[in-house]
Amino acid sequence: MSKDDNVSSPRLTKTFDTSVFKAKAKIQDVARLAEVSLGTVSAVLNGKGRVSTATRDRVQAAIVQLNYRPDLYASNLARRNTQILGVIVSNLENPFFAETANAVEIEAERHGFQISLMATNFSPVRHRSSVERMLGARIAGLAVLTSEHDEQSRKLILASGIPSVFLDYGSPTESSATIRVDSGGGMRLAVEHLLALGHRDFLFVRNSHKGAGPPLLSHRLRDEGFAAAVQDCNVPGVHAHAIDTEGPGADAGEKAIAQALGSIRFTAAVAVTDTVAMGMYRGLQARGLSIPKDVSVVGFDNTYFCRFLHPPLTTVDIPRTELSRAVLAALLRKGESCEELSSTLATSLIVRQSTGPPNRQSKSMA
Repeated sequence: MSKDDNVSSPRLTKTFDTSVFKAKAKIQDVARLAEVSLGTVSAVLNGKGRVSTATRDRVQAAIVQLNYRPDLYASNLARRNTQILGVIVSNLENPFFAETANAVEIEAERHGFQISLMATNFSPVRHRSSVERMLGARIAGLAVLTSEHDEQSRKLILASGIPSVFLDYGSPTESSATIRVDSGGGMRLAVEHLLALGHRDFLFVRNSHKGAGPPLLSHRLRDEGFAAAVQDCNVPGVHAHAIDTEGPGADAGEKAIAQALGSIRFTAAVAVTDTVAMGMYRGLQARGLSIPKDVSVVGFDNTYFCRFLHPPLTTVDIPRTELSRAVLAALLRKGESCEELSSTLATSLIVRQSTGPPNRQSKSMA
């Protein structure tokens, strides 16, 4: 038992005039007030080490009295490494990115890490700024989980030498891994499902972002996957049309339906994301069309709200738990090479009530 554990009462034997702490209180102040060593305070803060209940209570009382907050940045500098991982996503209003960031945070916590999160809002300029700020924060690793990509930003990350992982972009290097989502396979599952129900007239809806540079990589991969699935299906009489409308997902989906009805023949509509599908729901139902009686709808991402749409949305699932585990394995690799840790994430189709056999008398038939 250390000398710190000899005092059985959690009551502090000293009192400080805390008004003198105009600056932020330091760990030394906590140790002095609680009459313990710096190591004991550190053990209490980190939940590690053998510290008696009485001593722990006394340290925590000192922390409260001094309003002490650990300086994580200073702690990281002292250790010459960090317990913080950077995560960059495209947009936090999009449920897919919010859910992915949450899954990575949960997985990081399992390994004793925290995350620092930034969103680009699909802007190449903000993408590069986010990378520069992350690299300046001495993070332990960086996950770039965005739909848009910037080659100059990637070069900055690779030049830094920190462990990194990219979603759907680049090839593995000595310090960087790549996780690819099987978007083509997911679209193939969606098309095969609709073909099996009897659909032959398809509408594919994607949305573009004004000023966001080239088409979003994830959208391009899903677009190509849909086109390949239709081309390779070997089913006679299949016709597919694509519409690209500008704006946020739900707005774009609603506008696409207004544009398509009366000019395009379709009984099934496939959306590039679930948020686009949500807008398509509004566009169809506002015009008196029933889902799936008049039009079957399929989304992509399997975001949280899919189960609560009316009817629940059939969608392609990207497993967030598997994605987060792959991200952490890449950033915290132990002996494995980045090439070994680079992987393709399988997708699956979650069939719900938004898809059914075609109605050849539907008002959606031009």
